[in-house]
Amino acid sequence: MLFGPAPGNAARSALTRRAACTLLLGFAACAHAASPDAGKFIAADAAQQVALGVRLAAVRPAAGAALDLPGRVVVPVDAQALVAAPVGGVIERVAAAPGDHVRRGQELASLQSPDVARMQRERDDARVQRDLAQRQALRDQQLLHEGVIPAARAQASTAQERQAAALLRERELALRLHGAAPGLDGQVRLLAPIDGVVAQAQALPGQRVDVAAPLFRLVADGALALELDATPRQAADLRAGAEVDVPDAGARGELLALPPALSAGQSVVLRARLRQPGSLRAGALVQARVLLPARTGLFSLPPAALTRIGGRESVLVAESGGFRVVQVQVAARLADAVIVSGALRAGQQVAAAGVAALKAAAGDKP
Repeated sequence: MLFGPAPGNAARSALTRRAACTLLLGFAACAHAASPDAGKFIAADAAQQVALGVRLAAVRPAAGAALDLPGRVVVPVDAQALVAAPVGGVIERVAAAPGDHVRRGQELASLQSPDVARMQRERDDARVQRDLAQRQALRDQQLLHEGVIPAARAQASTAQERQAAALLRERELALRLHGAAPGLDGQVRLLAPIDGVVAQAQALPGQRVDVAAPLFRLVADGALALELDATPRQAADLRAGAEVDVPDAGARGELLALPPALSAGQSVVLRARLRQPGSLRAGALVQARVLLPARTGLFSLPPAALTRIGGRESVLVAESGGFRVVQVQVAARLADAVIVSGALRAGQQVAAAGVAALKAAAGDKP
């Protein structure tokens, strides 16, 4: 047997439905939460926001946003110099040690080499031949002027003089390139090619070395760079020339051109030249901040303020009596912020906590 509702049940049912809507934050027209779209308004008074733990955060311009990236301190390739043995021989004297500051042209070491002695002898031979050719050319010019010899002979002696002079210049250049001076002592002086600090020294007095053996590595004073590891998505938001700083060390610099290829670890290795190295030293592991380029229409929000509603990235903008759903486009995701673009204004308040509870109360999946 079916029983109808007792007198007064309809009123009680209406009250129960109103109570249920109240538990769901009293959202205006509960059916509105069934498909939250852009511009949808979710009603929630101050008491309901407190009950669900909703907290607000301000929308800020993204001009000062920065990306935190791990990295290491390195010495730029163009700020290093390697001094190798130009010829094989025996090291006679070492004049610089690791940590020494040297000036360009300062002697680092000297060595004795029989190959250099041979080159010096060949240079002296070339000078003798040049002198003989010069005297012969002058004598033939005089004889030509007197009509004693034909012009062809004078031209031939002039050509021989030029060939002898060229050979002498070649032999002298070979000596300079090997760090040797004219004479016949077989000695080579190894000179610093740049101003800087001796980073490594592998030369020892009395040591026999082969040609091209590395003996010294120099680093230019204060020349340091950073190698930063970024994901392809992070690197896409950066541009060459962006400011880079390491706050803990007081170091500042700028980002160089972005590499076109990924590293073996599938990351993008960014290089930054430091114009102010601060207290950094080569080999140190650091956490650097890269300033994102200033672009109009970008805003910085707490990561918790971003949610998906209706399949789109959205935020809940606080208005009188509730929140307005505003769809946004994500430009960058940082460690402590998310950079978005959309119909926002600096200074607006968005829900940064309790967002999932708001969505659940509105009938949307958190």
